[in-house]
Amino acid sequence: MNSIDLSTMSELTTRQAATLLNVSVRTVQLWVERGVLQAWKTAGGHRRISVSSIQQLLDEKMEKQTPIRKFGAKCVVTVLIVDDDKDTLLLYEMLINSWFPSLQVETAENGVDALVKIGEFKPTVLITDLQMPQLDGFAIIARLQNDSKYSHLTPIVVTGMSEEKITASNLPSSVSVLHKPIPVEALKELVLQAVKR
Repeated sequence: MNSIDLSTMSELTTRQAATLLNVSVRTVQLWVERGVLQAWKTAGGHRRISVSSIQQLLDEKMEKQTPIRKFGAKCVVTVLIVDDDKDTLLLYEMLINSWFPSLQVETAENGVDALVKIGEFKPTVLITDLQMPQLDGFAIIARLQNDSKYSHLTPIVVTGMSEEKITASNLPSSVSVLHKPIPVEALKELVLQAVKR
């Protein structure tokens, strides 16, 4: 699968856009009025925000971030977990915290939220599903692989998708792929290798 054109993706509500951009709903409304965000109204009068214009703001936000958050001289290693199933996210979080208590764990329920958190936390490890709404795992990985700013990040895929579909999607061969149900020991080993690297 090639990089997805975000202009063809689903739109977001004003509140969703505000949450993703970490601003107030009023700020999003002002940005729409000033043309910073592209938007339109539904037949019922509800505002919908273009995902591609949100993506542009996220890109600008990522460029302004510092490489890795630090406390004193010590770097905080972050693992970002992306999955649209809340129970799966909770399971991942519990596993990572039990294996590596010193790691910071962040979660995201969709690809757009994941890109915000990648910009904010600069994770070392990205554990992601492939099939998700708004922006899927293929698009997240393609975006990161094409940008040298994220060369420090190790993506790990855990998916229920068949091997044939993954092969047909042109996922980079450098990306580790595990199949659901979560192979716990294999995942632990991949995270350990990524952190050591």
